[in-house]
Parts: sequence; structure tokens; C-alpha cells
Amino acid sequence: MDGWHFPRTDLANHYLSLFDLGISSSFALIAPRRKGKTLFILRDLAPAANKKKYLPVYASLWSNINAPHEGLIQALEEAIAAQDKKGFVSRLLQAKIKKATLSNELLGRMEVEFAGNPEKVSSKELTYLDQLLTTLTEKAGKKTVLLLIDEVQHLSTSPAFDPLTHALRTMLDKRQGQVKSMFTGSSRHYMNLLFNESQSPFYHFSQPLPFPDLDRDFLTFLQEKLASDHHLTVSVAELSRSFSQLDQSPYWMMKLITRLVTARTSCKEALEYVTHLIEAAEDYEGLAKQMKPADRLIFLALCDGKNPFSQTLLQRIDQQTSVKGVASNIQRSLQRLQEQQLISQPKKGEYQVEKSGLERFLRTREKPKSK
Repeated sequence: MDGWHFPRTDLANHYLSLFDLGISSSFALIAPRRKGKTLFILRDLAPAANKKKYLPVYASLWSNINAPHEGLIQALEEAIAAQDKKGFVSRLLQAKIKKATLSNELLGRMEVEFAGNPEKVSSKELTYLDQLLTTLTEKAGKKTVLLLIDEVQHLSTSPAFDPLTHALRTMLDKRQGQVKSMFTGSSRHYMNLLFNESQSPFYHFSQPLPFPDLDRDFLTFLQEKLASDHHLTVSVAELSRSFSQLDQSPYWMMKLITRLVTARTSCKEALEYVTHLIEAAEDYEGLAKQMKPADRLIFLALCDGKNPFSQTLLQRIDQQTSVKGVASNIQRSLQRLQEQQLISQPKKGEYQVEKSGLERFLRTREKPKSK
């Protein structure tokens, strides 16, 4: 929806100021999908960087899920071409905003997080990629190239991408001072593999940064836009309750706003409508059917912040499922939940729920069944 972007200029300038401190030439934003990372990068961070001493270059590794190197090559080619055309950088960013918006819509209808046929980058393509980065740094002149690489965790989802990962790290290392980077990732599990595993080329390369949820100012902005542009009266309290139910996702919140504007309905009805959209987009019913009874119990226990190895939970698994409530079975369940991207393990003994909406679905639509 044009005109509905809530600017986060202060946050963008804060991130850029961290580069000036010299503590790192690379930072990483980690947050679940639908939290607004991509549009923040394109609408707030890139324009702010362009006004300063940076030449922003945006690339999504999901632009070609099987060949992420193609997304990098295309982004660098476009950036080089833009240097020869006055004002083209801003137009290029606008085009990428439109493309990112379309891609975000499609993500709700198809599973594209993993490559079905991952391609290994050729040595010729790696050489070309390195040449492109050299050309761009030369054309940038006094500006520093700022690589904005979206969905960077994709590099750790297949061994086929290892050569690209190694080469990218080398390209960045040898251009310290000329090229800086900001990565985004929507999977804590795969971001952890990329940046915190000692065998990874990017081990401790990038400093993680919090990407805060939008706050009350965002809701006030929505309330005022609804009133001034569409003569709809909705309280901030109503919007806040809905935003909380939507897990502070700006993407789904804008779906709710669209429903309010087009159907002229209540906030409660709009929330119910969007909740059904989420259930369909995330395929909660399919995920629920795939979960073994023990996995379901453990997932809900983690949602409640409980220890998956607690004696109470072990007893419940013994009583309500066909498997024994022992540590080895708990570990297998946790592994399955991680493989399904339902939870992540940022560090040993710590688990985080990645699909909190699934919890509500399980509690309201299903009861654990013995098997």
C-alpha cells in the first residue's frame, strides 16, 4: 500500500553510525519472516546510506533460490550501470522495493526457503563476481560500498553453496575499508550455523544487531492515516491488541489495515480474516498433521517457556504417547522440530519458538492425540 510506509529513519541512522565507530565492518539483523527487515533495508537504510558516504547495493539470495550467486551478480551489475546514470541509484532502489513487495506476497503461497536443485557456483562465475566488486569500488570513488545482503542464511542451507560462502568472505576481507556489509536473516538456526559455527567461513565475521519490533508510534501512525485518509475511527488500543495477536508483524498488520479500508469492517472481524490468511499461508494444518504427538507436547512446552527435559513433561509423554519419556526421545523430537523450522537453538540448552502462531492454532483447533 503506497503511502503507508512508517519511516524508521532514526534506526537506520543508528545502524550506520555503528560503522563509523570502527568496531566492525559487518553487521547482521536477525528476525523472523514478515517482520519488515527487507522494506526497512530498502526504504530506510539504503536511502539514508546513499545520502551519506555510502553506495548501497541490495541483493537477495532468494532471488534465485537454487543459484544465490546470480542474485549477487545481478545486483553488482545493476549498481555498476547505475553509476553512469544520474539519479539512477534512487530509481533502482524503488524498483527493488516493488520487486521485494511482490516476492513477499509470493512467499505466502509457496515454499521457497530451500533450494530444490542447488547449483554450485563455477570458478568462472566467482572470478566474475570478484571483478564486478572491484569495478564497483573503483566507480564508487570516495564512497564506501555497502552490501545489503538479504536472507544470507540461505548460504548455510546446502553444501553446494560452500564455495560461494568461502569466496564471499575472501572478497570482503581483502576490501576492508572499501566495502562494508549488512546482512539480514530470517532463520536463527541457519544464521547460527553461518556465523557461530567454527567451521563456517563467516565464523564471528559479522556482529549481530537487534531488529526491534515496531512500537506504539507505528500504531498511532496507522490510526491517524485511517482517520485522515479513510474516515475510519479505530483506537490505538484496538490496533495494539491486533498487532500483538499478529506477533508484531508489520506485513500481516498491513493486511489487517487493507481489510479495514476495503471491507469497512470492525478490527475484530479484520483480525479474524487475517488470522485465517496466516493459517493458510503458513499451512498450520499441514504442520500440525506432520507433528508426532511427542513433538507437539514438546513444542507447546517450549511455547510456555518450560524445560523440555523436565520430569513433568517426561511423564506426560509416557502417559499420552506411544514413546517413552526419556532424554533420547526428547532429543529426537527437538531435532525434528528444528528441521521443520518450528524452533531454533541459538546456543546449547536454549530453544526459541519460530512459529508462535502455530501454538495458537494447536491450542484452539487440536488436541494432542495418542498414537
